[in-house]
Amino acid sequence: MTTIYLIRHGQKEIHAGNPALTKIGVNQAKETGVYLSQFPISKIISSPTKRTIETAENIAQVLNLPYSSDNDLVERMDWIDPSVSRDEFLQEWVKSTNNRDYVPKYGDSSRDAGKRVGKLINKMTTDNHIVLVTHGGAILDYLRNLFGDKRISALRKHYNAGDDYQMNNCAINKVILDDEPTLELLNFIEHLSNNSE
Repeated sequence: MTTIYLIRHGQKEIHAGNPALTKIGVNQAKETGVYLSQFPISKIISSPTKRTIETAENIAQVLNLPYSSDNDLVERMDWIDPSVSRDEFLQEWVKSTNNRDYVPKYGDSSRDAGKRVGKLINKMTTDNHIVLVTHGGAILDYLRNLFGDKRISALRKHYNAGDDYQMNNCAINKVILDDEPTLELLNFIEHLSNNSE
């Protein structure tokens, strides 16, 4: 049996490119590490972006563990190009959320992003408790592939750009992979003193 803790990165700076964590985000990551210290974590793997690496570093310091990064944990699509407006990026994001096979201008389809994360997880079935620090969209894409939309429907929310799923910063999503996969925690944030989307 393998237990996966899918952690969204902490609060990030809001700009195109490769934003870092805010001070709040750093604190969220440390608090997440403290919460995870009750479990026998054997491995920490992060997406290679600045915000996920910084989150993994802070969790790893608390747990006194090393961490590595893997490209399979990158977000479905990322706002890299500053010439693309935030509104244009969000429109593509929402379209790809609601049509899971739509390939957006700036990344992967929702279904393919979930498969990518799942492929990495399937390679690690000999480890017991694994922390994956990644992005809200990538986490939700994986969970939608594994459990279906009905299981995560409580996270559905209406935003100005359209309907999407809400995943809080440093939220913990705990998946137990056994004969029948179990979603034990979804968007869990009770360990945080300051939570944010």
